[in-house]
Amino acid sequence: MDLKDLAHELRVQHPQGLVGEREELVTLLMQRGYGHPEAVRLAEALEAQGYAHFLPGAQNRWVFTSKPLDLRGLMRALDQEYREFVGEGDEEEEAVLFLAARLEGDRAVAREVLEALRLAGYVESAYSPELDRNRLVFRFPEALRLFG
Repeated sequence: MDLKDLAHELRVQHPQGLVGEREELVTLLMQRGYGHPEAVRLAEALEAQGYAHFLPGAQNRWVFTSKPLDLRGLMRALDQEYREFVGEGDEEEEAVLFLAARLEGDRAVAREVLEALRLAGYVESAYSPELDRNRLVFRFPEALRLFG
């Protein structure tokens, strides 16, 4: 099975992500019938290719995306550039527009990313006095501040 197909199956079976520590993905792949060395290799490949992303936090989880992407790069952009971005619509639509602009206009994947970050506890809605409305605030754990 190629990585794209495996990632799709994992996304369908775990739309809310896979809750657990880093080794949880290897355990899941072993439960699917892969031997330990193959499961480790597949987990590493899924992560390296950008289909599987480990998000540490209050409830650690793996999230799976339908397309390979640089989630760390998107998180870096959210951390460094989002505060200056003002989009149209409500706070959720504004965040989707920001992400989609960095994903070649792919709004579906932008929504996947936003939902994954929300499930990991990295997103909250807060009032912005400058905009006189709510907007999403992204707070990433120190463990992810490896952006440099």
